Amino acid sequence: MNENKKILNLTTNVYNELFDKINELTWYPWIGSNYTENKILLIGESHYAQDENGNFDQECYDDFMKHKNTTINIVERLFNGESWKFFQNTYKALLGTDNINKKAFWSNVAFYNFVQLPRKGREDKPSKPDFISGWDVFYELLEVIKPTHCVFLGLSSAQYLKSVMKGKKGIIFADKKSTFEQCDKKIGYFWGRIAHLEYEDVNTDITFIHHPSIAFKDKDWHNYLVERMGVTLEKLNSKTKA
Repeated sequence: MNENKKILNLTTNVYNELFDKINELTWYPWIGSNYTENKILLIGESHYAQDENGNFDQECYDDFMKHKNTTINIVERLFNGESWKFFQNTYKALLGTDNINKKAFWSNVAFYNFVQLPRKGREDKPSKPDFISGWDVFYELLEVIKPTHCVFLGLSSAQYLKSVMKGKKGIIFADKKSTFEQCDKKIGYFWGRIAHLEYEDVNTDITFIHHPSIAFKDKDWHNYLVERMGVTLEKLNSKTKA
């Protein structure tokens, strides 16, 4: 994943000047050209600097750290026929199928990875400081792109949300409306978790689902997301049919 291809017209750079002010943001998020019509932000967990055999690739790691368009380039590769289980299951979780118009899908959402340093392998798990730093970046991203729905494609970061957000100075949360990370519904061995952040001009629902990789119950998680954001997903589905 170390190619630095030309950015497609599906993505805009209108936010980049503001993104550049976020000190700990390593990579520009993907912002679909129709994002503002839907305000759906998808959050992965980490980029992995690995070769095709799953081994650590130093050249890939260095390339990730040099290019701010890494996340954008990875999304572009999906349009060129490449496929990863993570993304296939993400489509299924949101829309109930991976037989969709990929170009239309990505033009209607935003996406970035939460942890701001590449991982060297599947055993290289993000640390508590990685997650805390990730929430600091997330807070600043909210200020810029103001999503109404955030879907975390992984559960690991949820446990640090309350402590980080409560520690932000100068934020006055709408206490009767804002809710921090809490268990919502159990699917298999994992709990779907939810939160709602409302302050100033930020108003967003947050849903955490199991990481869409191995042993992912895509139908169950799809039904769960429909419960959480049914009308929004119906609109997204209507725009992304194959």
